[in-house]
Amino acid sequence: MSKKNYLATIVCDPRGADGSSDEMIPKLSEIIRDSDGEVTKVENLGTHDFAYPQQKQMHSGVYLQFEISAGPSMPDRLKEKLKLEKKIDRILIECH
Repeated sequence: MSKKNYLATIVCDPRGADGSSDEMIPKLSEIIRDSDGEVTKVENLGTHDFAYPQQKQMHSGVYLQFEISAGPSMPDRLKEKLKLEKKIDRILIECH
C-alpha cells in the first residue's frame, strides 16, 4: 500500500475550559497516529471569524493544519474519530 500526503485543516471551538488550541495539538496528533497516519508538520493558523457561522454562539474558530503521510483509508477513519471530539467544529482533509 502506497502512502499519500494529506493536508488536514481542523477547526477547534475556542470557547470553554477543555483546553487551549496548543493543548489540542498533541491530542489531535495522537488521534492521527491511531488512524495509521504520520504527522510530518503542524501549524497553528490562529483564530479566524467564520463567513457563515453554523451556530449562533460561535462566530470564530481556531484553525490547526496538519501535514500527514498515510494510506488511502486514513481520511475516513480520522473523520470518524474526530466526530467524537466535542472541541472539533469542522474538518477538511485533502490530498496534498
